[in-house]
Amino acid sequence: MSKETTNNNSHSLNKKKIIINIILALIIGLTINILISFFANFEETLNVLKTTKFSFILKVFLAFSIAYLIDILRLYIVTFSFQKRIKFKDAMFNTFSYYFVSNITPMASGGQPYQIYHLNKIGIESTLATNIVLSHFVENLIFSASIILIFMHRVVNILNKAGARKHLLIIGIILSLSFSFIVILLFIRPKFVYNIFKFIVKIVPMKNKTKFEKRIANLENWLEELKESINSLWIKKSIIVIIDFILGGFIVLFHALGLYLTLVGITGINLQFLDVFTLFVIMNFVIYYIPTPGSSGGVEVLYGIVLSGFIPGKFVSSTILIWRFATYYLQIAFQGLIMYLSKSNHKKTIES
Repeated sequence: MSKETTNNNSHSLNKKKIIINIILALIIGLTINILISFFANFEETLNVLKTTKFSFILKVFLAFSIAYLIDILRLYIVTFSFQKRIKFKDAMFNTFSYYFVSNITPMASGGQPYQIYHLNKIGIESTLATNIVLSHFVENLIFSASIILIFMHRVVNILNKAGARKHLLIIGIILSLSFSFIVILLFIRPKFVYNIFKFIVKIVPMKNKTKFEKRIANLENWLEELKESINSLWIKKSIIVIIDFILGGFIVLFHALGLYLTLVGITGINLQFLDVFTLFVIMNFVIYYIPTPGSSGGVEVLYGIVLSGFIPGKFVSSTILIWRFATYYLQIAFQGLIMYLSKSNHKKTIES
């Protein structure tokens, strides 16, 4: 599948949609936070917000932001292993656009397709671009699933603290593990995708079936190229995958660090980082099924439900509000700024 066949209009960032989704995310998130505050302790929330210094918010913001540098490094390492020379400006734009688009699309689902589109536009073959992005996604699924299985005793303790709401988390974990298995299976055997579409074309009545059959044939060829690219990375360049996997783990760690710093800083409770880290991994498995821009609102609700079993109720609303402001709302503004400063005309800029 050549990049010339890519529909530019369907992938390019639409300013109107961006503004609408950002407004929706703000309205939904702030509304949920206000409701949580009223049901918890509104006066205590206001007191905490008034006494919280901006330097503390900045510390949480910076802890989360370290992940950008790691992701840029990951992109450099993988592309370099395929003899591609990506410019720093493009690597920065690609990384920040992934986070930005994820934060403003339902279920945080738009970041990876846009990453592929951007990499393709700057000269990386669509199969390699897809391989890079899917590999990061699969590595994250494997890492998260491994953390849950390795620290199962901590997971059980977290579920017990969640009380009656633990069933929600259990269902989310089961669904996510099942989804992870399917994604990894399709990643290992991408031709399954071709077989699925081929089966659909056979059984569904269509006016122009020949046209769809040609597209399916093109898809088969593209998937074969993708499979070769995946084998090249995961088998022939396995050391690169190991390094990329480890760096991906550090990204999750720094994201969790933002939550840990907020919890400890607001409540003053001496929590164990490994407990917060495990909780963060579990929640990441659950929250992305929420069909709002960047899962806004749903994140606040689910964390509000779970954190009430870890910290005093009077701190729940203020903790979530400050954490989300530093690691989501403020990040959107920062990501948009960096994208604006690093944007290019998307011409081919890759040197082989």
